[in-house]
Amino acid sequence: MNLPNPILSPLGASRLMQVIMNFIPLLGVIFMDWSVFALLYVFWLETLGISFFHSLKIFFAEGSEEPGPHLHKALSYLLFRGFILGFYLIFIVVFIGLMMAGKQGEGYEWVMYLLLIEPSFKITVLSFFVIKLIEFVYFYFIKNEKVMTSPEKYRGFFDARLVVIHVVLVGGFFIYEYTRELFGDKTGLVLFAATFVLVKSFAEYIVSKGEEKLN
Repeated sequence: MNLPNPILSPLGASRLMQVIMNFIPLLGVIFMDWSVFALLYVFWLETLGISFFHSLKIFFAEGSEEPGPHLHKALSYLLFRGFILGFYLIFIVVFIGLMMAGKQGEGYEWVMYLLLIEPSFKITVLSFFVIKLIEFVYFYFIKNEKVMTSPEKYRGFFDARLVVIHVVLVGGFFIYEYTRELFGDKTGLVLFAATFVLVKSFAEYIVSKGEEKLN
């Protein structure tokens, strides 16, 4: 009996795509001159997108005794996550955008990333949302994952991802300043971006293994 290749399975392909998407910001830094603002902002947007799709999963979940749709639970989750992420966006704009860009003489170039005007950045963000939308439709509806999913599965207001984004955004600000002073602006940013991608990928791997055990 031949067992299916886990990498070629739908779930394995999804995780492989996530790893590939993780490395795109590093390529953006190396080949498209993305700033540290773009690097951290794209992670913030990714977290916002994942929170949005989790709220949809809560809304359509059918794996509980309480009949759906679960509008109140979905809205309370989305509003709370939006509130927390709003504080992180203020941090990114003030400390990474205004303070750091001003100190490095970059002016207001970061606004092009904030408003999704820079072409390569916009394509990356749109690609992520399209991929996550396809995953959501395929796994949750076509594979009927919603039947076995309880709304409580995704309703935790605090999770590993919020811990990661806190460490990355707050710690990353100081780490980048340190690497920039040691190696210069470009090399320091590339080293920071590489470390960022590796740590993020490892954290997501640990979280996904934990979710497998729960399932």
